[in-house]
Amino acid sequence: MASDNSTSNVVLTPNSNTSSSPSLITINAAAQLPLKLTPLNYPSWRAQFKALLLGYDLLGYVDGTLACPASNNTLWKRQDQLLLHAILASVSESVISLIAAASTSKDAWDKLTKLYANRTRSRVMSLKERLTLARRDSKPVMEFLQSIKALADELALIDSPISDDDLVIHILNGLGSDFKEIAAAIRARETPITFEELHDKLVDFESALKRHDTPPEPLVVTANNTQRTNSNRSFHKGSTTSHAYRPPSQQRGILGPGNSSPHTSRPFSGQRRSFNQPGHGYKGFCQLCDQQGLLHPEGG
Repeated sequence: MASDNSTSNVVLTPNSNTSSSPSLITINAAAQLPLKLTPLNYPSWRAQFKALLLGYDLLGYVDGTLACPASNNTLWKRQDQLLLHAILASVSESVISLIAAASTSKDAWDKLTKLYANRTRSRVMSLKERLTLARRDSKPVMEFLQSIKALADELALIDSPISDDDLVIHILNGLGSDFKEIAAAIRARETPITFEELHDKLVDFESALKRHDTPPEPLVVTANNTQRTNSNRSFHKGSTTSHAYRPPSQQRGILGPGNSSPHTSRPFSGQRRSFNQPGHGYKGFCQLCDQQGLLHPEGG
Protein backbone atom coordinates (compact mmCIF):
# COMPACT_ATOMS: atom_id res chain seq x y z
CA MET A 1 0.00 0.00 0.00
CA ALA A 2 1.36 3.42 -0.96
CA SER A 3 2.16 5.92 1.75
CA ASP A 4 0.52 9.34 1.97
CA ASN A 5 3.99 10.88 1.76
CA SER A 6 4.77 9.41 -1.65
CA THR A 7 4.84 11.61 -4.76
CA SER A 8 4.42 10.47 -8.34
CA ASN A 9 2.65 11.28 -11.57
CA VAL A 10 -0.45 9.29 -10.58
CA VAL A 11 -3.58 11.42 -10.86
CA LEU A 12 -5.12 12.36 -7.54
CA THR A 13 -8.66 10.95 -7.34
CA PRO A 14 -10.18 11.70 -3.92
CA ASN A 15 -13.43 9.90 -4.81
CA SER A 16 -11.70 6.67 -5.74
CA ASN A 17 -13.19 3.50 -4.26
CA THR A 18 -9.83 1.79 -4.02
CA SER A 19 -8.37 1.15 -0.62
CA SER A 20 -4.96 2.54 -1.55
CA SER A 21 -4.15 6.13 -0.64
CA PRO A 22 -3.95 8.47 -3.63
CA SER A 23 -0.56 10.00 -4.47
CA LEU A 24 0.39 13.62 -4.56
CA ILE A 25 1.30 15.19 -7.90
CA THR A 26 4.19 17.60 -8.04
CA ILE A 27 4.76 20.04 -10.89
CA ASN A 28 8.21 21.11 -12.01
CA ALA A 29 7.47 24.70 -13.03
CA ALA A 30 10.86 25.29 -14.65
CA ALA A 31 10.53 22.27 -16.95
CA GLN A 32 6.77 22.00 -17.45
CA LEU A 33 5.87 25.70 -17.37
CA PRO A 34 8.74 27.43 -19.19
CA LEU A 35 6.70 30.56 -20.03
CA LYS A 36 6.57 32.81 -16.98
CA LEU A 37 3.57 35.07 -16.53
CA THR A 38 4.10 38.79 -17.16
CA PRO A 39 1.54 41.59 -17.40
CA LEU A 40 1.63 41.17 -21.20
CA ASN A 41 1.30 37.43 -21.85
CA TYR A 42 -1.55 36.20 -19.66
CA PRO A 43 -3.48 34.41 -22.46
CA SER A 44 -0.42 32.36 -23.44
CA TRP A 45 0.53 31.60 -19.84
CA ARG A 46 -3.03 30.57 -18.95
CA ALA A 47 -3.27 28.25 -21.97
CA GLN A 48 0.02 26.61 -20.95
CA PHE A 49 -1.00 26.13 -17.32
CA LYS A 50 -4.54 25.01 -18.07
CA ALA A 51 -3.32 22.30 -20.46
CA LEU A 52 -1.04 20.93 -17.75
CA LEU A 53 -3.84 20.92 -15.16
CA LEU A 54 -6.18 19.14 -17.56
CA GLY A 55 -3.53 16.54 -18.26
CA TYR A 56 -3.14 15.77 -14.58
CA ASP A 57 -6.88 16.10 -13.88
CA LEU A 58 -6.20 18.91 -11.41
CA LEU A 59 -8.20 21.74 -12.99
CA GLY A 60 -10.94 21.28 -10.38
CA TYR A 61 -8.63 22.63 -7.70
CA VAL A 62 -8.26 26.04 -9.36
CA ASP A 63 -11.75 26.46 -10.86
CA GLY A 64 -13.56 25.37 -7.67
CA THR A 65 -15.25 22.23 -9.00
CA LEU A 66 -13.17 20.00 -6.74
CA ALA A 67 -13.83 21.35 -3.28
CA CYS A 68 -12.06 20.24 -0.15
CA PRO A 69 -13.76 17.00 1.05
CA ALA A 70 -14.89 16.51 4.62
CA SER A 71 -12.81 13.34 4.87
CA ASN A 72 -9.20 13.03 3.87
CA ASN A 73 -8.90 16.82 3.67
CA THR A 74 -5.26 16.74 4.73
CA LEU A 75 -4.22 15.16 1.43
CA TRP A 76 -6.41 17.60 -0.50
CA LYS A 77 -4.78 20.56 1.23
CA ARG A 78 -1.30 19.23 0.51
CA GLN A 79 -2.10 18.82 -3.16
CA ASP A 80 -3.65 22.27 -3.28
CA GLN A 81 -0.50 23.81 -1.76
CA LEU A 82 1.65 22.04 -4.36
CA LEU A 83 -0.49 23.65 -7.07
CA LEU A 84 -0.22 27.04 -5.35
CA HIS A 85 3.53 26.63 -5.30
CA ALA A 86 3.53 25.81 -9.03
CA ILE A 87 1.54 28.98 -9.76
CA LEU A 88 3.90 31.14 -7.71
CA ALA A 89 6.92 29.59 -9.37
CA SER A 90 5.57 30.21 -12.87
CA VAL A 91 5.03 33.98 -12.62
CA SER A 92 7.54 36.79 -12.96
CA GLU A 93 8.79 38.94 -10.10
CA SER A 94 6.52 41.80 -11.12
CA VAL A 95 3.46 39.54 -10.76
CA ILE A 96 4.27 37.39 -7.75
CA SER A 97 3.76 40.24 -5.29
CA LEU A 98 0.15 40.55 -6.50
CA ILE A 99 -0.72 36.99 -5.45
CA ALA A 100 1.71 36.45 -2.57
CA ALA A 101 -1.12 36.63 -0.03
CA ALA A 102 -3.18 33.87 -1.72
CA SER A 103 -3.85 30.94 0.60
CA THR A 104 -5.09 28.39 -1.97
CA SER A 105 -4.47 27.64 -5.61
CA LYS A 106 -7.99 28.79 -6.46
CA ASP A 107 -7.42 32.07 -4.66
CA ALA A 108 -4.27 32.74 -6.69
CA TRP A 109 -5.96 31.66 -9.93
CA ASP A 110 -8.93 33.95 -9.33
CA LYS A 111 -6.70 36.94 -8.53
CA LEU A 112 -4.80 36.50 -11.80
CA THR A 113 -8.03 36.12 -13.74
CA LYS A 114 -9.39 39.31 -12.22
CA LEU A 115 -6.19 41.20 -12.93
CA TYR A 116 -5.61 40.13 -16.53
CA ALA A 117 -8.90 38.74 -17.84
CA ASN A 118 -11.35 41.34 -16.66
CA ARG A 119 -14.55 41.07 -18.69
CA THR A 120 -15.75 44.60 -18.04
CA ARG A 121 -16.93 46.73 -20.92
CA SER A 122 -14.13 49.25 -20.37
CA ARG A 123 -11.54 46.50 -20.69
CA VAL A 124 -13.02 45.30 -23.97
CA MET A 125 -13.14 48.81 -25.37
CA SER A 126 -9.55 49.45 -24.32
CA LEU A 127 -8.29 46.32 -26.08
CA LYS A 128 -10.24 47.08 -29.25
CA GLU A 129 -8.91 50.63 -29.29
CA ARG A 130 -5.36 49.34 -29.01
CA LEU A 131 -6.04 47.07 -31.96
CA THR A 132 -7.35 49.96 -34.03
CA LEU A 133 -4.42 52.25 -33.25
CA ALA A 134 -1.69 49.60 -33.51
CA ARG A 135 1.10 50.63 -35.91
CA ARG A 136 4.20 48.79 -37.01
CA ASP A 137 6.37 51.95 -37.24
CA SER A 138 9.99 50.74 -37.27
CA LYS A 139 9.37 47.41 -35.55
CA PRO A 140 10.06 44.15 -37.40
CA VAL A 141 6.88 42.81 -38.96
CA MET A 142 7.05 39.62 -36.87
CA GLU A 143 7.08 41.63 -33.64
CA PHE A 144 4.16 43.72 -34.86
CA LEU A 145 2.11 40.63 -35.74
CA GLN A 146 2.80 39.08 -32.34
CA SER A 147 1.53 42.18 -30.55
CA ILE A 148 -1.66 42.19 -32.64
CA LYS A 149 -2.25 38.48 -32.01
CA ALA A 150 -1.77 38.94 -28.26
CA LEU A 151 -4.52 41.58 -28.19
CA ALA A 152 -6.85 39.35 -30.21
CA ASP A 153 -6.19 36.40 -27.90
CA GLU A 154 -6.93 38.51 -24.84
CA LEU A 155 -10.24 39.62 -26.33
CA ALA A 156 -11.12 35.99 -27.02
CA LEU A 157 -10.23 35.11 -23.45
CA ILE A 158 -12.76 37.57 -22.06
CA ASP A 159 -15.48 36.31 -24.38
CA SER A 160 -15.21 39.14 -26.90
CA PRO A 161 -13.40 37.58 -29.86
CA ILE A 162 -12.88 39.39 -33.16
CA SER A 163 -13.39 37.78 -36.54
CA ASP A 164 -10.54 36.71 -38.79
CA ASP A 165 -11.43 39.39 -41.34
CA ASP A 166 -11.34 42.11 -38.67
CA LEU A 167 -7.97 40.86 -37.47
CA VAL A 168 -6.58 41.02 -41.03
CA ILE A 169 -7.92 44.56 -41.47
CA HIS A 170 -6.24 45.75 -38.26
CA ILE A 171 -2.95 44.23 -39.41
CA LEU A 172 -3.06 45.72 -42.91
CA ASN A 173 -3.99 49.16 -41.57
CA GLY A 174 -1.00 49.18 -39.24
CA LEU A 175 1.69 47.96 -41.64
CA GLY A 176 2.56 51.31 -43.22
CA SER A 177 3.36 52.47 -46.75
CA ASP A 178 6.22 50.00 -47.28
CA PHE A 179 3.67 47.17 -47.46
CA LYS A 180 1.05 48.94 -49.59
CA GLU A 181 1.52 46.61 -52.59
CA ILE A 182 0.98 43.38 -50.71
CA ALA A 183 -1.78 44.96 -48.61
CA ALA A 184 -3.68 45.87 -51.78
CA ALA A 185 -3.27 42.34 -53.13
CA ILE A 186 -4.58 40.78 -49.91
CA ARG A 187 -7.58 43.09 -49.83
CA ALA A 188 -8.40 42.09 -53.40
CA ARG A 189 -8.52 38.37 -52.57
CA GLU A 190 -11.80 36.59 -53.13
CA THR A 191 -11.07 34.04 -50.41
CA PRO A 192 -10.28 34.84 -46.77
CA ILE A 193 -6.72 34.51 -45.49
CA THR A 194 -5.78 32.98 -42.17
CA PHE A 195 -3.51 34.69 -39.68
CA GLU A 196 -0.85 32.01 -40.17
CA GLU A 197 -0.83 32.45 -43.94
CA LEU A 198 -0.78 36.24 -43.64
CA HIS A 199 2.09 35.99 -41.17
CA ASP A 200 4.22 33.97 -43.61
CA LYS A 201 3.48 36.27 -46.57
CA LEU A 202 4.34 39.44 -44.68
CA VAL A 203 7.57 38.05 -43.26
CA ASP A 204 8.66 36.93 -46.76
CA PHE A 205 7.73 40.32 -48.20
CA GLU A 206 9.78 42.12 -45.54
CA SER A 207 12.80 39.95 -46.38
CA ALA A 208 12.40 40.81 -50.08
CA LEU A 209 12.27 44.52 -49.25
CA LYS A 210 15.51 44.30 -47.28
CA ARG A 211 17.28 42.48 -50.12
CA HIS A 212 16.07 45.07 -52.64
CA ASP A 213 17.10 48.09 -50.53
CA THR A 214 20.59 46.80 -49.71
CA PRO A 215 23.09 47.32 -52.61
CA PRO A 216 25.91 44.79 -53.09
CA GLU A 217 28.72 45.82 -50.78
CA PRO A 218 31.65 45.05 -53.16
CA LEU A 219 30.23 47.37 -55.84
CA VAL A 220 29.93 50.25 -53.42
CA VAL A 221 33.49 49.81 -52.20
CA THR A 222 34.86 49.64 -55.76
CA ALA A 223 32.99 52.76 -56.83
CA ASN A 224 34.24 54.72 -53.84
CA ASN A 225 37.81 53.59 -54.36
CA THR A 226 37.66 54.54 -58.05
CA GLN A 227 36.26 57.96 -57.22
CA ARG A 228 38.95 58.59 -54.64
CA THR A 229 41.67 57.47 -57.05
CA ASN A 230 40.43 59.78 -59.80
CA SER A 231 40.18 62.66 -57.34
CA ASN A 232 43.77 62.11 -56.21
CA ARG A 233 44.99 61.99 -59.79
CA SER A 234 43.18 65.22 -60.63
CA PHE A 235 44.62 66.90 -57.57
CA HIS A 236 48.20 65.93 -58.38
CA LYS A 237 47.77 66.85 -62.03
CA GLY A 238 46.40 70.26 -61.10
CA SER A 239 49.23 70.79 -58.64
CA THR A 240 51.81 70.00 -61.31
CA THR A 241 50.17 72.32 -63.83
CA SER A 242 49.81 75.27 -61.53
CA HIS A 243 53.28 75.07 -60.00
CA ALA A 244 55.39 73.90 -62.95
CA TYR A 245 58.21 76.37 -63.55
CA ARG A 246 61.52 76.33 -65.39
CA PRO A 247 64.40 78.53 -64.34
CA PRO A 248 65.76 80.93 -66.94
CA SER A 249 68.64 78.61 -67.80
CA GLN A 250 66.14 75.99 -68.94
CA GLN A 251 63.73 78.22 -70.92
CA ARG A 252 63.29 76.89 -74.44
CA GLY A 253 64.14 79.56 -76.96
CA ILE A 254 65.00 82.10 -74.28
CA LEU A 255 68.49 81.21 -73.16
CA GLY A 256 70.38 79.21 -75.70
CA PRO A 257 73.79 77.65 -75.26
CA GLY A 258 76.39 80.25 -74.46
CA ASN A 259 73.88 82.98 -73.70
CA SER A 260 74.29 84.39 -70.24
CA SER A 261 71.90 87.30 -70.32
CA PRO A 262 68.09 87.28 -70.44
CA HIS A 263 68.30 90.24 -72.85
CA THR A 264 69.63 87.95 -75.59
CA SER A 265 66.36 85.96 -75.66
CA ARG A 266 63.98 85.94 -78.57
CA PRO A 267 62.02 89.17 -79.06
CA PHE A 268 58.71 89.56 -77.26
CA SER A 269 55.54 91.19 -78.40
CA GLY A 270 52.83 92.92 -76.48
CA GLN A 271 52.81 92.37 -72.77
CA ARG A 272 55.81 90.06 -72.85
CA ARG A 273 58.04 92.83 -74.18
CA SER A 274 57.06 95.14 -71.36
CA PHE A 275 58.42 92.75 -68.78
CA ASN A 276 61.93 93.23 -70.17
CA GLN A 277 61.87 97.00 -69.63
CA PRO A 278 64.60 98.40 -67.46
CA GLY A 279 63.84 98.39 -63.76
CA HIS A 280 62.07 95.04 -63.73
CA GLY A 281 63.48 91.68 -62.81
CA TYR A 282 63.11 88.80 -65.19
CA LYS A 283 60.88 85.82 -64.50
CA GLY A 284 60.71 82.79 -66.73
CA PHE A 285 57.75 81.25 -68.55
CA CYS A 286 55.66 78.28 -67.49
CA GLN A 287 56.67 75.17 -69.40
CA LEU A 288 53.03 74.16 -70.01
CA CYS A 289 50.97 77.31 -70.45
CA ASP A 290 53.84 79.54 -71.77
CA GLN A 291 52.72 82.41 -69.50
CA GLN A 292 55.25 84.61 -67.83
CA GLY A 293 55.05 85.07 -64.07
CA LEU A 294 54.67 88.37 -62.25
CA LEU A 295 57.75 90.53 -61.97
CA HIS A 296 59.05 92.46 -59.02
CA PRO A 297 61.07 95.63 -59.28
CA GLU A 298 64.72 95.09 -59.03
CA GLY A 299 65.96 95.34 -55.55
CA GLY A 300 62.42 94.89 -54.22
